[in-house]
Amino acid sequence: MSESTTPIDSAPRRSVNPAMVVLLGLGVVLWAPVLSALWAVWESDKSLSHGSLIVLVALALLWMRKGEFQGWDEAAPPGLVMLILGGLAHMASVWADLEFLKPLSLIVMTLGGFYYLGGKPAFHAAVGPLGFLVFMIPWPTTLIEAIAFPLQMTSSSYAALLGGICGLPIQRDGVHLAVMPDLNQRPVYSILVARECSGLTSMLVLLAVSYLIAYHTPVALGWRGFLLAAVVPIALLCNALRLTLVLLAGTHHSAELATWVHDHEAPVLVFLCSLGLLLIRYALVTWTQTNDQARAWHYGRVPAFYR
Repeated sequence: MSESTTPIDSAPRRSVNPAMVVLLGLGVVLWAPVLSALWAVWESDKSLSHGSLIVLVALALLWMRKGEFQGWDEAAPPGLVMLILGGLAHMASVWADLEFLKPLSLIVMTLGGFYYLGGKPAFHAAVGPLGFLVFMIPWPTTLIEAIAFPLQMTSSSYAALLGGICGLPIQRDGVHLAVMPDLNQRPVYSILVARECSGLTSMLVLLAVSYLIAYHTPVALGWRGFLLAAVVPIALLCNALRLTLVLLAGTHHSAELATWVHDHEAPVLVFLCSLGLLLIRYALVTWTQTNDQARAWHYGRVPAFYR
């Protein structure tokens, strides 16, 4: 007579953390209306049309580091503080109807949730991907108004300088650029550098690209900040180049060609700016690694690469 036995699974089963379930549910409830409002902004504002892509990239970055989110039973006090402060900021943003603060406070709350449940390892793994979500948020109107006009003036000045180098007799009056071979006659071609042409749109895109490049650059935090700051002069220079190409097309060919160049050259210049950021990244990595190796030789620590 044979007896049948049922194999017993001796592997311990992971219990679901109730706190994690509660935080996930609360996160969905809080994020849903904010993302819905952001989607409307992304659809209407071309300078933020990449917002949905930023969300997908941030989720992909979190997924790439999923191996670092192991334990969810830390209950770290700093994470609880971040959750409370983020919650208070979110309530203030809803009460004061501050649209830019709503997603920003939710990012802080989400990061606090990772810190509270997973401790420092989860916090360090999540801070980079969640920080990337900042670039999906529309800037406050007062901030845009404060920086748009200086960008217009700077772009106009650089475009007049580059146009003069290219041989164009440019007369500049504020943000108005006119190609005038003869001051007593009407200009051959002229443009008005509006706020949309100030370089702000390309700067917003390049800041997000620069953040991604800095995130994957193995250098100190200060050098990563330098890589982000390099976006401002690069964006201004490329925007001045774009305006110069428009002036050249309008002067030497036709206004129709100038309009076509104005409408289609922005992606090309963003691509060239991205290549410039990659060159800066390469220089930073090479320079820092060379200095590290030199210091190692100086103090008698031969790098493993040379052993």
